[in-house]
Amino acid sequence: MTMELFWEAFPLVTLGLGTGIYGVLVGAGGGFILAPVLILFFDMDPRIAAGTSLALVAVNSISGFAAYRQTGLIDIRSGILFALAAIPGSIIAPLALHMVAGSAFKVMFGLLLLVLAAQLAFKPDYAEKDGFDAKIKDSDDLNVDNANAIPSWAYFSIKSRRLKSSTGKIYQYKFNEILAIVFNFFLGFLSSFFGTGGGFLRTPILVALFKFPIHVAVATSIFSLSIYASFGALSHAYMGNIQFYPTLLWSGAGLVLGGQIGARLMETLRGLIIMRLLLVVVLILGIQLVIQGVGLWPEVL
Repeated sequence: MTMELFWEAFPLVTLGLGTGIYGVLVGAGGGFILAPVLILFFDMDPRIAAGTSLALVAVNSISGFAAYRQTGLIDIRSGILFALAAIPGSIIAPLALHMVAGSAFKVMFGLLLLVLAAQLAFKPDYAEKDGFDAKIKDSDDLNVDNANAIPSWAYFSIKSRRLKSSTGKIYQYKFNEILAIVFNFFLGFLSSFFGTGGGFLRTPILVALFKFPIHVAVATSIFSLSIYASFGALSHAYMGNIQFYPTLLWSGAGLVLGGQIGARLMETLRGLIIMRLLLVVVLILGIQLVIQGVGLWPEVL
């Protein structure tokens, strides 16, 4: 490898590796990092950044799913339903993307990240509450769930889940399946529009609103992403919004490795630590994008 090729590949592989670890660790696929970083630090057109980012999210989530499927933490039914609900919006979004100016795109993306950061900051303890992450010994006599945490207005179409991880931990919870599916329909559009994959929104909302155990939310989000992000990426490719070389090639290589590492680290971390990791990056990137969108941040850093 020549030095020129090395310096072309090194920053992209490093970006992919770091994003792959972090994205799979928090169930976000890494798009919420990739899209703004490609815009801010690689001077990429926002539309190309969104398309390339979503393609990379597909690569990362497929890699993460391959690692998570052995852990027993994936809620298969929910993941498939969430993906099917998200696919239509993820295909339509690239068409709408060409109607939005680059500066407006940055401001909207930044504000979206700041709203999420505020939600994480003002409810820092929800990931640790009893019944949200039930880690108990396997027994048919135990009945740990989160039914009391569900608001009365949402108590329809309630479905129960009970998963046993590869380490012997039991995760038992209930949630409103219809509302979760509707939420993922809109998330599919937003995720493809912003090139994020949507996991950075899905994971905390599955935990905070639908009361999923955080480790199940992370693994299920990655599984769902592996399906619908691929459809969204194909739509972006058709629209010419993907930079296949060098970004997709080199960052994709880093993402595959990072996804495997992140999945193996996830089960060892407490839920609150995972959500705080998510908060830091979301807040910083949100502020940067809003400032650049209104013209106060240099286009090339």
